[in-house]
Amino acid sequence: MSGPKVVRIVTREEILAICEGHLRRLEKAIARWEQQAARIGELNASEQTATYARRDQLRRLIDSDQLRELQTLVPIEIEFLQRDLAQREERAVQGATEQRQWQRRLRENAATLLKALQGKEAPAALLEQLQNLADGQGSDHAESILAQGFAALSATPVESSLSEAQQQLARRLQTDTAPQTLAQWCADHEQREARLLDIDRHIAHLQTLDSSASAQPCLAKLALIEGEHRTLQRNLLLDSLVLELAAATRASSERRARLAQLQDLAAEVETLLGEAAEALLNQVQQCAADDLHRISELIEHCTALIAEHLQRHAALARRQAVLEGLSSLGYEVREGMATAWTDKGRVVLRKTATPGYGVEVGGSADNGRLQVRAVALTANHDSQRDQDIETIWCGEFQRLQALLAAQGDDLSIEKVLAVGAVPLKEVVLDEVLPQHDVRQLRTL
Repeated sequence: MSGPKVVRIVTREEILAICEGHLRRLEKAIARWEQQAARIGELNASEQTATYARRDQLRRLIDSDQLRELQTLVPIEIEFLQRDLAQREERAVQGATEQRQWQRRLRENAATLLKALQGKEAPAALLEQLQNLADGQGSDHAESILAQGFAALSATPVESSLSEAQQQLARRLQTDTAPQTLAQWCADHEQREARLLDIDRHIAHLQTLDSSASAQPCLAKLALIEGEHRTLQRNLLLDSLVLELAAATRASSERRARLAQLQDLAAEVETLLGEAAEALLNQVQQCAADDLHRISELIEHCTALIAEHLQRHAALARRQAVLEGLSSLGYEVREGMATAWTDKGRVVLRKTATPGYGVEVGGSADNGRLQVRAVALTANHDSQRDQDIETIWCGEFQRLQALLAAQGDDLSIEKVLAVGAVPLKEVVLDEVLPQHDVRQLRTL
């Protein structure tokens, strides 16, 4: 048996609201995963189908009342989608990096062949094609052009100034030595520069995951550096460009992450508040993608608005749940009691079967913690009768717990005093509130 209690209530409505929030965030995660993966060419129909199937399976957890499982599994799925998208983006960036390196090797090999063919007999058309490759003009037949240039280099005739015996010896030596392939020649003449690899990787990151425009200033600087023949100056410029690109890549990643967070929060605000949040949603739409300070401000605003909305609705659901439960136990619940509870911080209910006594429920309900106790409604009351009332209330509280549990709510005791530990509190019941059945106020 027990007297005054501090209890915590968690209603089915707020659990459902949490689950619905998880599902909304899952939908946004899927949409972002799908859109970005398709944009970078890393998505196929079978992967989409599998993702939709997992989403539908998680949705069905609400129908089967597996709410705890949903709260566990949906965040896991969202985290999986984020990791999977990061891996797809990394593959796309790696592919773009390799493409840039391939193009660089084409330019370098073409330039090296042109230099090697100087003063040698080679078709003018071939030399022009090699020059175009060296200048960065792509061609579908680039490999074939390089092969022709290498063949022209390898086919240089033995000089006629040599004697017949010397020419025969030269031919014999060429026959005895295994000829060098184009791949071997390219490998021997490849310029290995670690900084250029870093530069290519950063530029590929910006072009693939951000935009071509974001990489354009650095591309212009790189073109100037590649034309610089002074070794010391070239090295200084390369070092500077690597640092600049690394900073740009970090800023791009942070900007994309924060913008995605804001878009997710704005979508949730629109779902929960609709037209009431129109002004805030307009600010989100007008926010520049590169204004990190403003994005952070809007993230804080959206987060606070969502928390306030959910807290307000959860508190209302808790009050209604307790009042409905007490009404089911025979206590008189009057219209406006939920509002009075909000305004005054407490509400007192009486019961015909126990005249002169009632139950006081207090607390803000915003954090789920409430105080409940039996009270005397008149100054004239007997201490022995007071203890009997507290004992009766103890049994009714257990019934209240069972009633709430049957509809998916949870009412647990955090702190309790023994029956008779403190004198019964005396309160005056507000008679101005007309009686009203609150069981119709609460919806699922």
